[in-house]
Amino acid sequence: MKIACIGNMNNMFFQIGRYLIDEGHLVTFFLLEEFDHFLPQADTYEDISKYEIIKLGWNFDTFRGVTSQQIKKIFSSFDYLMGTDLAPAYLFKAGLKLDVYFPHGSDLYQYPFFRYKNNPPQLWEIPANIVSRAQFIGIKEADTVSLDMSDEVFETPYYKIRGKTQRRITSPPFLYFKQYTDNYPALSTYYKQFSEIRSQYKFIVFQQISQDWSMRGEFKIDKGNNNLINAFADYLNKNEKYKKDSLLILMEYGIDVEKSKQLIVKLGISNNVIWFKKMNRKDLMVAIYFSDICVGELGYRQWYSYSSIIEFMAMKKPLIHHRGDAFYKNKGLDLYPMVDADSAEKVADVFIDYRSNPKKYINMGADAHKWILADANKKVEFYKEILLKKKNTNQIVFPFLKKMKYYLNPQIIYNYLFLGMYQLKEMVRG
Repeated sequence: MKIACIGNMNNMFFQIGRYLIDEGHLVTFFLLEEFDHFLPQADTYEDISKYEIIKLGWNFDTFRGVTSQQIKKIFSSFDYLMGTDLAPAYLFKAGLKLDVYFPHGSDLYQYPFFRYKNNPPQLWEIPANIVSRAQFIGIKEADTVSLDMSDEVFETPYYKIRGKTQRRITSPPFLYFKQYTDNYPALSTYYKQFSEIRSQYKFIVFQQISQDWSMRGEFKIDKGNNNLINAFADYLNKNEKYKKDSLLILMEYGIDVEKSKQLIVKLGISNNVIWFKKMNRKDLMVAIYFSDICVGELGYRQWYSYSSIIEFMAMKKPLIHHRGDAFYKNKGLDLYPMVDADSAEKVADVFIDYRSNPKKYINMGADAHKWILADANKKVEFYKEILLKKKNTNQIVFPFLKKMKYYLNPQIIYNYLFLGMYQLKEMVRG
């Protein structure tokens, strides 16, 4: 089957795409406007020239300039369309539907609900608003959404857009686990540096998520990085020897980096913290490999799955984050081995317990590794079955009247009216 993977935020489609290639499918990776650390080469040390990768570079600003005909020409020959980020909006513009939409975050809870912050709207707001309506419809009309059970940040917008439709399936594997062989760590240019750090400390804690604990936005995004920093400080103060042999590694990434650095100075633990610049996942995995215990989000949100914690499990490391065990157990989900925590006190207790019972946590990491490999295998088998059930190879096309309804929407007319006014103003100035 000829498959298009559109967008690559979090390198999500480069993972499932490689599994599908292994099954004999013809997969093309289409890159929208991607961050450098989410390009295919950021996830693997292998030669990526063997893959079919096409850089489109599409974003909010290019939406009006890319024509329906161009989009159709690119995708109409594919049997199966998988997309994330702005893929729903662009395909809707061409009258095409996604077979599977896999949200990465803001493309679900923010893009479809963009509203003007200024009246009259500023020029920079118009492209996002034009795309917003198309994104909403594109997600609504996608044949299937690939989304594991999650917090209300995902669940609320999902139900606003799609209602109670049952066309929802499990997410694909977040990682291509086949590449993590025993020789993998030595391939990184960071290998020597992390190896030297490992030799200097007996206990290393690692967190690679972005520093973001300001309770920002409608859904009060809070990753709880401050809880980790406070926990590590509490742990160091419990025993003088901990200050000599313990290290916290953080990534200089996110809107609250400076706040976190200030908190570290205030707590007097600067000598026990190392910051690394943002790095590619293929190198992050090596940092995880040399750590003892890894920490995800510790805010009040309850997350079952996201890239960071799966990266920990891939490297057989025990992990701590706020999962909300009771919530997901009641939903019938299979819970992987880890420590569920949402406060500095709980996390500090885990660090202290690790020093007394390291084997307990080493075994936890090994068990989590077995769990994630089994889960990935189940998901690959599931996606193989989904592809076999595809009824036809012709893409479903939106009826003409549905597309006209979009362009005749008062919100869209309002956008184009102001866009025309701005363009006229520029012409007069010119």
